[in-house]
Amino acid sequence: MRKGKSVSIVVVGGGAIGLLVAGQLVAAGQVVGLLARASTREALAAMPLTIVRATGTTTVSNLPVAAAPTELPAALQRPELAILCVKGYDTAAAFDGLAALAPRLILTLQNGIGNEQQLIARFGAAQVASGAITTSVDLASPTRIVVTKVGGIGLAPTGPGADLSPWAAALAEAGFVVKQYPDYQAMKWSKALLNMLGNATAAILDLSVAEVYADRRLVALERRAYHEALAVMDRQGWRPINLPRYPAALLSRAMRLLPPYLLDPLLRSRVAGGRGGKEPSLLRDLRAGRGRSEGEFIYGAIAAQAAALGMAAPVNAGLWRVLGGITRGELRWDDYRGQSDRLLAEVEAQH
Repeated sequence: MRKGKSVSIVVVGGGAIGLLVAGQLVAAGQVVGLLARASTREALAAMPLTIVRATGTTTVSNLPVAAAPTELPAALQRPELAILCVKGYDTAAAFDGLAALAPRLILTLQNGIGNEQQLIARFGAAQVASGAITTSVDLASPTRIVVTKVGGIGLAPTGPGADLSPWAAALAEAGFVVKQYPDYQAMKWSKALLNMLGNATAAILDLSVAEVYADRRLVALERRAYHEALAVMDRQGWRPINLPRYPAALLSRAMRLLPPYLLDPLLRSRVAGGRGGKEPSLLRDLRAGRGRSEGEFIYGAIAAQAAALGMAAPVNAGLWRVLGGITRGELRWDDYRGQSDRLLAEVEAQH
């Protein structure tokens, strides 16, 4: 792809990240369509997409939106690239739409661990690329998103011989800071290290991240969960790496080396103070009563991978057991709201 050349891209998923990616690509002159729920299609038909940043506001009025591939303009029904931005629990549900699009490449920008494996099993490694986006975005309304923290996008192949440079160039021309990595597992696990901090604990207890990190016992719990993830990465030979504007390798080194009296103030600043005012995603999902949680693809996936390796990850297993139970309605959320002692006791019971 030559610099400045337009390519056909379909973004699958009309949440905050999907809207951000689609909107920036359209603004950069790429030929882009969005596959989203009918409600999102209708909202964007009535009002253009607005992207709000600290540096200004962008309005995107020429984004084709469809609820099915056959509703897209003809030039987008067989795109060169499909960018998957749905929640991890919706990955399998997106298979039919992706198969109908038949893109040259599927790039997943999903959070969590295991989405690539599902896509590879269905479409093959040659057709799947891995991505990690570190920009933090709030969905203020179905047509208005607010960038709360500027990050970037990491890209990595899932199979040998893939050249992602053309897609890195397209994303960079759209204003994203882009970096390519050789090992998608190291990249996605490094992103999971970001996603796990201040997420499940805040959701279960219905507390702000600042409140969680004001309790030294909960900070210790967060550290232990992080160390479990690092141990699984070590066993697999995956080293934490610095992602665009997110120094996962540096933070992991601090986690390993610094004593709590030095580390905990750093975590309070980095985690509680670094969210740009955005609530944890898992807490938002609980409040919305979705009945599903991406915690399965973070804490659940870490615990499952540890078990497959004959290792123990009791903190991640305990956090997912409680969060999953609340999500599915098997546990009463009111029994855990603000109840740090109860959560700590239940996680300890996993040992």
